[in-house]
Amino acid sequence: MIKVLYMTKNNDPKALADFINCLSILENDTFLLYKALSDKVELPLVKSLMRSIAEDSLKHSTLLKGVFKSIAKTNEKPKDCEKKTGEAWRLVAKFKEVAAKEKLSKIELSQLSEKLAFFESILGEEYYIFVQMKTLQLMMKEINQIYNIELTSLKSIFIHIINDEEHHREMLETIKGILERHHKVDTNPIVKYQNPDAWISSLPPSS
Repeated sequence: MIKVLYMTKNNDPKALADFINCLSILENDTFLLYKALSDKVELPLVKSLMRSIAEDSLKHSTLLKGVFKSIAKTNEKPKDCEKKTGEAWRLVAKFKEVAAKEKLSKIELSQLSEKLAFFESILGEEYYIFVQMKTLQLMMKEINQIYNIELTSLKSIFIHIINDEEHHREMLETIKGILERHHKVDTNPIVKYQNPDAWISSLPPSS
């Protein structure tokens, strides 16, 4: 799970900026993941849904980048972010390895969409924990004075992202259902009659 509580040790604005920077990097990696998957999908609706989630993730990354740059300067590097973002970081890295395969079957994409829904659930939950943190609430007055930004607006940005993550879960469930139905259609046996008379004779007699 994302280690949001590491910031409770102090009210250092840079610690907050470092953490939000890591979230921005994570969302950008998520964007790249969904974009790569959408490029491998042939079904138009599934491709569009994947691209929509990718665009939301890129939007989140851009928003978070603006937030952390407004709080404090940070030099946090991707390699330093895993300990702060924990399971979510490791899952994205694992999913990107799968997405790098030259080709994915419908059943593989269906199974991956189920795992991605779990990932989106983790991400949304951890954003929620972050919004509810007492440390964030205690820092509002201090950071407003020092950096002249309104952290109630920051809270609303995170709530918007939380709602997006929930929507992503719903979209991934839709994707999973579409892929499973198409997989069943693809694997249904096709009966071919070599002799047309045999097919005709199998029909019920006309009244």
